[in-house]
Parts: sequence; structure tokens; C-alpha cells
Amino acid sequence: MTASPTGWLPSPALLTLLDTLGEDDFLDRFLDWVNEALGAEQCMLFFCAADKAVSTLLYKDFSKDESARALAHAYISERRYMQDPNFALLKECPPGQLHVLHLDHCGPEMGPNYRRHFFDEPGFKDKLSIIRGHEAGNYYLNLYRRTGSFSEVFGHPEEESAAARLLSSLLVKHYLINQKMLAQGPLAFLSHREQQVCQAVLQGKKNEIIADELGVTLNSVVTYRKRAYEKLGISSRAQLFALCQ
Repeated sequence: MTASPTGWLPSPALLTLLDTLGEDDFLDRFLDWVNEALGAEQCMLFFCAADKAVSTLLYKDFSKDESARALAHAYISERRYMQDPNFALLKECPPGQLHVLHLDHCGPEMGPNYRRHFFDEPGFKDKLSIIRGHEAGNYYLNLYRRTGSFSEVFGHPEEESAAARLLSSLLVKHYLINQKMLAQGPLAFLSHREQQVCQAVLQGKKNEIIADELGVTLNSVVTYRKRAYEKLGISSRAQLFALCQ
């Protein structure tokens, strides 16, 4: 008897995600996918470069945007990653190696202040971490849930391992296609115009100067800036500086 092909056919959402790999809207679609397919209520992606410097590539909280921004800022700017039980593994993960970690793997080693700040106060009950080693540096994807657990999503460990490999491969390939995104950090999540406006703001330029340099209207600059701030979960230039410092 020939097996039905439906067991291995990718979903329409996954096919759309694959079609946008390397494009500007890939990260938006990736976030929507992990939210819908895995029930992730917050997503964080960090990058540990070969020199061990850690930076934020992506963050999103589907119900509390400001919470995600604040947690990402604290993790990097306040060097809270030094308290992360997974940090040693993130630094030393060899190229090509994949690690899938659950909250119970790091719970006993997690300090009370770290747990309170990154789990209890945001209201998270479960976490799925994926570390993927690469020659240029290591990728660290963290998915969180406030209700339910990730164990409900996967039928057995093989499914979870395959999903982790798929998620990490998509992200690594996307950033390899767009090498400059690694240097842009959170701004890589924005459209090209939004990035240009934010970069000009970081250089201290006024809206009128930005409009003149980009060849757009002043209203357009205001619109691009507003959209960028909304995506980044911020509301001021000071927060933009804090996020990108």
C-alpha cells in the first residue's frame, strides 16, 4: 500500500514563508507562523558573534509589544545574558550543531532575579530555546508561552527536533542572504525606508533634513518613523538610541 503524501506536505503558510526567504517581509511572516503554528506568544532572536559579542536580531510579543522591547533591551544593554543558564552553551556551540532546550533544562540553574524579570513578571509559563552553531556566530531563538506548553504542539521528540532544525535553518539562511542584517540588529525587521529614517534619526538628523536627503515629503518621513517605532515597540528617539546602542 502506498503511503499518503499528506503526512509530509508543508502547509500553505510554510510554503509562503519559504517563498519570502531573504525578502523584506520574511521576518513578519516568520513571526506570524511561530505564533499560529506553535502558539508562541513571544519570540526573541539573539546572535552571538565569533568574538562572543551578543546582539538582538528580532523580538516580538504578540500581546505586549513594550514588554518585548524592554526585555530585549535588558538582556543586551544590561548584560543580563551573563545570567542566562544557556549562555555558556550559546558561546561554545560548534558550527553545525543544534541544541533544543526546555525551561526545565535550565530552571534549576536560573537565579531568582533572572526568573522574576524574564519569566514571572511577563507571565510566561513555558519556554523553548533553540541554539544553532555557525561559523560566523551562533543563533539563539527563544519562544515563550503564557498558556499551555510547547509539549502540546509536538507528538514526539523527533517532531520537535525536526521543527527546531527547520526554524533555525530558515533564520540562518535568511541572515546569510542578508549579511548586513546582522549588523543592523532590530532595524533589520523594518522596511528599507523605515531603516533609512531610523538610521538618520540615530545620526541626529531632523525630519526636514531626512526628507530632503531621501527625496520624500516631510509627511512621509513622519509616517515611516511612526511605523518603525510601532514595529520596534518604542515611542521616542531616546528609546531608539537605547535599543540600538
